Parts: sequence; structure tokens; C-alpha cells
Amino acid sequence: FAIQVERQLLAQEKTVSFLSAAQNDVQNYFKSRSHDVYEKLQKANQLIDSNDKETLALLLTQVRRSIKAAADYFYPEQQRKVLCSDGVERNLGDEQYLNRLEEFVRTSFHRSTSRDLLRAELDHLLVFARRLNDIASKGVHSDVSLFEAKQGFLGLYMFLYNVIQRLEIKEG
Repeated sequence: FAIQVERQLLAQEKTVSFLSAAQNDVQNYFKSRSHDVYEKLQKANQLIDSNDKETLALLLTQVRRSIKAAADYFYPEQQRKVLCSDGVERNLGDEQYLNRLEEFVRTSFHRSTSRDLLRAELDHLLVFARRLNDIASKGVHSDVSLFEAKQGFLGLYMFLYNVIQRLEIKEG
């Protein structure tokens, strides 16, 4: 029994170590490239340990702002309609940050299993972000669970981590 507990603790330490390293990689990437994204991620980090519903609502707002800031960094707003990679002409202005993030992933990485996985991860994050936008527009953002807040936070970091890894492979 003791050996099994020891193995479980070791496995948990490896997971925590990986998650911490991924978070550090994301923060270091943006610290040197985008002060805006970095600051928004830092604010989200400050809010993650709360159990207070109002603070959790603020965390989700910060996650949404971080997603927008990342979209602004990776694919800045366009003043005119853009012919997107799927053949559809779209507005990709300030408010269409989720569409801009989608187009960034489509156009920045060659078609591969890796890109398909990143695309699936983005799809999940986009559904989550659109739900956040709907909740915020209805003014019921304070009805947020701890699970939802942490899901948004972790999803954002994992998506950004995977994008950064692929960008660094592409550059290298």
C-alpha cells in the first residue's frame, strides 16, 4: 500500500511540475513579446485561488480579456473584410477576436495531426469563450462555479502553451 501511495505522489509531482513549467513558458513568452497579454495573464493568476463567487466571475472576465489580448497579439484587428482561409469573407475587427484567433491557427500552421489537435483545442476554447460572452452580456456572470473558472483558466494556458510550442518549432 505504501509503495502505491508513493507512486501516486510521484505521479502527482510530475503533473504539477509539467503544469507549472507550461504556465512559466506561456508567461515568459508573453513577458518578452506582449506586455498586454502578460499583464492580463498575471491578473488571472492572482484571482485563481479564490472561492468567492464574485472573484471567480472576475477571473472568467480576465480569462476572456486574456483570450482577446492573445488574439490581438497573434492576429491584429483588420479594418476591412478579409478573405479567410476557408474561402469566406469576414470582418476581423476588434470585436471579432475569436474569429481572428481561429484564422491565425488555420493560416499559421501546416495541415498536420498536430495542427488538427490544436484546432480541436481551439474549438473547445472558442465554445467556452462564446459562452462567457453570452453570460457576460446577460449580466449573470456572478453565477460562476469554481469548476468553470478553473476550466477556463487551464484551457487558456494549455491552448497558449501548445500554440507557443508550435511557433517555436516552426521558427527553429
